[in-house]
Amino acid sequence: MRKLTIAGVLAAELLAAAQPAVAADLVSAQAHDAGLFAGVRVRLSLDGETRSQRIRAGVALAPTLRSRSATGEVRTRFGEGLEFGVRGREPLQLSIAGTPASQLVQGKPGPSGDRAGVSTLGWVAIGVGALVAVVLVAGAICLSDSDCIPSE
Repeated sequence: MRKLTIAGVLAAELLAAAQPAVAADLVSAQAHDAGLFAGVRVRLSLDGETRSQRIRAGVALAPTLRSRSATGEVRTRFGEGLEFGVRGREPLQLSIAGTPASQLVQGKPGPSGDRAGVSTLGWVAIGVGALVAVVLVAGAICLSDSDCIPSE
């Protein structure tokens, strides 16, 4: 129950941050109503591109914005929000603002190619160099302090 509550609070925070921006209209005054869509969403591209012909379906929570112009025209816009569903032949996935959650937690890609590590002799040299540096610094501090080396 606690995990479900935490997930609900995080979802509410993400949906509040993902609302569409509203720009000022200098021509006519418009009324804007913000809302929330919760339900099943199915998308199918009809433009004929092979890359975008994948069907996309899922359960979604998305912000909406309904604007009413001075002429009476009503326009409703849907944001991406949270969606749990499928894209084409891919497995089920959670998407936040249209980006799969698996891509959100990935780090930067590393360098490609063979990586040469430090050899054992190199590690020994690093250790000996660090030890010499510590002894030299400690000796310099001890020589500047008269209480470090007893005179008797």
